[in-house]
Amino acid sequence: MSQTDESAQIAALNKVILRSIVDHAVVTLDANGIITSWNEGAERILGWSEEEIVGQSADLFFTDEDTERNRAETEMRLALEEGRAEDVRWHVRKDGVKFWGSGLMMPLLKETDVGGDAVQNPAKIDGFVKIFRDRTAEREASRRIAKLQDRARLAMRRSGTVGVFDNDLKRDIIVGDETCARLHSVDVDLSEQGARVADFMKGIVEEDRPKAQRALDAAVDEGLDVDVTYRVSTEGPKPTWIQSQGTVQFGEDGKPERLIGIVVDVTEQREHLRMQEARLEFADHVRDITDRVEIAKLASRVIAETIYADRVGHGLVGDDGDTIFVEADWNGPRSVSVTGRHTLSDFGRYAETLRQGHDVIIDDAANDARVDRPDLLAELGVGSLVNLPLMEHGKLKAVMFVNDASVRHWTEAEITFLGAMFDRTYAAIDRMRFETERDALTEELAHRMKNVLTMAQIVVKQSLRGVKGVEHQKRAIEARFMALASAQDVLTRSQEKDADIRSVIDTTLAPHIPDRSRISITGPSCALDSQQVIGLTLALHELATNAAKYGAFSNDVGTVAIDWQNDGGRFRFQWIESGGPKVAAPENEGFGSIILQRISGSYFDGQSVLRFDEGGVRFTIEKA
Repeated sequence: MSQTDESAQIAALNKVILRSIVDHAVVTLDANGIITSWNEGAERILGWSEEEIVGQSADLFFTDEDTERNRAETEMRLALEEGRAEDVRWHVRKDGVKFWGSGLMMPLLKETDVGGDAVQNPAKIDGFVKIFRDRTAEREASRRIAKLQDRARLAMRRSGTVGVFDNDLKRDIIVGDETCARLHSVDVDLSEQGARVADFMKGIVEEDRPKAQRALDAAVDEGLDVDVTYRVSTEGPKPTWIQSQGTVQFGEDGKPERLIGIVVDVTEQREHLRMQEARLEFADHVRDITDRVEIAKLASRVIAETIYADRVGHGLVGDDGDTIFVEADWNGPRSVSVTGRHTLSDFGRYAETLRQGHDVIIDDAANDARVDRPDLLAELGVGSLVNLPLMEHGKLKAVMFVNDASVRHWTEAEITFLGAMFDRTYAAIDRMRFETERDALTEELAHRMKNVLTMAQIVVKQSLRGVKGVEHQKRAIEARFMALASAQDVLTRSQEKDADIRSVIDTTLAPHIPDRSRISITGPSCALDSQQVIGLTLALHELATNAAKYGAFSNDVGTVAIDWQNDGGRFRFQWIESGGPKVAAPENEGFGSIILQRISGSYFDGQSVLRFDEGGVRFTIEKA
């Protein structure tokens, strides 16, 4: 093959290669900077076709500013002098839009060994080749990333919660920014110049130092990245939690050389976690407690330990809305118990705020206008406080109080936690009270039913004795069953286990009194238990029935006086009739007489007496 044919083949091959490169612009120039070839990649990037551009000056796709500076000529000269000229700058497309291009210009040599005299010997070069790509998207992305990084660094500096560090593992030196230094109680100037690792370790709570040291040792010895959380020393009992994360960089010898990372104040997240765990702990333990005071003690301890308070307690508020009875509290080393009776208004005008159902949050008790007696609070070791009210039917029922011996800012998360714990505490107390009352009510109901059934047996048996005719027997039984039903009705309507004596009298006598003016009822308020209600109801039924048939209510002028006294455990009840027909003791003792003279008094653990005086019936129940 002749040299001419070989050159033709090489030229054809080169043309194929150039056409195959579509992601790069490949442009050839002659020694004067005139374009001699233009591949498909150049057409895609710059917009001109090969027919349009060949024969034009390379200045065509340089900016006006670069053309004025003869940038194309400068690149060709540098390519001759250095063998290559890098080009990273703005270029212009056919439509006039600029793009950021990066590439390379190199001389096309006629001979393989030219040396450094190509500039002086233009005959030795065949022109230049310029290869470049459109880097506009990458440039914009890099600029955005740089801007975001600048903003992130600025945000970290301003937040005061995120710091950066560079730990020289071989020299055992840490360079940290202001936040990193402050969080570890290291002098800022020293930290920025480079402080010893030991200086940073001193700022970590002693119990957590071994954990932090183990993480650092693993980075030095094994090249492991660091992710460790620990507490740093602060004033007061409330700690600051730090999470330190770092990545190891290795030196040329393959050994760990640097640990670069960030430290983040994660106290808020840790507090949220502690509060969640505290609520779960309270829920687990309160199930086994059946005493109201013990529930309050548990809640006080859990709250105090969770938010590092010096005192937490619960108090019940009296009916006057100002007296508070503190039944339980928890106290740290800087406080003492305040269980006992207190007056809310003694502490300040915020007592009225509590009575209105609003929270009281005071960061500085010595300098808050709502505190009338800061000296009194100081004596109790109160530097700051939170009081939360519990309302019931519009009245202040209870108060939960949280104290710190020092001035303290109570965070929103802490207030939310306290409110949730207060609600859970009294929900547990109410549930316990409900269960206790339910069990007592069940027991009481069973006891009452047993007594009622026993009484029903006696009523039926005794009412049939000595009463002639089925109809008379029926009416006698029904009347006494109605009396028992009235007694049960009084007990059922009562919200408590006991019933007031006047309610018992009014309910029992209502069907029997022909004229309210013919009966007088006097006596102090007196609560009767369930057994006493049954005994008195049966007695009143028998007395009223007999009065209607034979006594004071059998004519138009007879009256009945009812009175009772209840003093120092002594109880005396009297039914005195007057103005009715003369009555005499019956010849045969019926069941009604048995109820009045034997049964009724036994329900009071005393005795009952029925007398037939000349003026009318006199009945007495007396308990010594």
